[in-house]
Amino acid sequence: MKLTKFQEKAIIKTKAFIDEEPPKRIDIQHLVSYSGLSESKLTKGFKILYQTTIYQYQLEKAMNYAKTLLDDNHQVKEVAITLGYSTSGSFARAFYRVFQERPGEYKLQ
Repeated sequence: MKLTKFQEKAIIKTKAFIDEEPPKRIDIQHLVSYSGLSESKLTKGFKILYQTTIYQYQLEKAMNYAKTLLDDNHQVKEVAITLGYSTSGSFARAFYRVFQERPGEYKLQ
C-alpha cells in the first residue's frame, strides 16, 4: 500500500495526538475521526510508517509510563488505576506482554 502525502501527514498527526497522553488508551474510532482517514487506511498506514500496530504502540507507551510510576515508588494497584485498568491483574498481564516480567518483579529490581 502506497500512502499519499495527505495520508502520511494524517498518520503522523494521529501519532502525535497519541503521544500527548501516553497513559491514555484512545479508542480506534476516535483516532479514525481525528485523522480523517478510514480505519483501514489509518491502521495499515500506521503499521507501514512505524512498523507496529496502533494498539501495540499505545500499549508500549502506557507500559513505559507505568515503569516510570513504579520507579517513583507507586504501588502496582495505583499504577493500574492510573492507566485505566479495572484490575491490577489485567494491568499485570499487559505489563508482562510488553516486558516479559510482572510489575511486582520489576519493582523489586
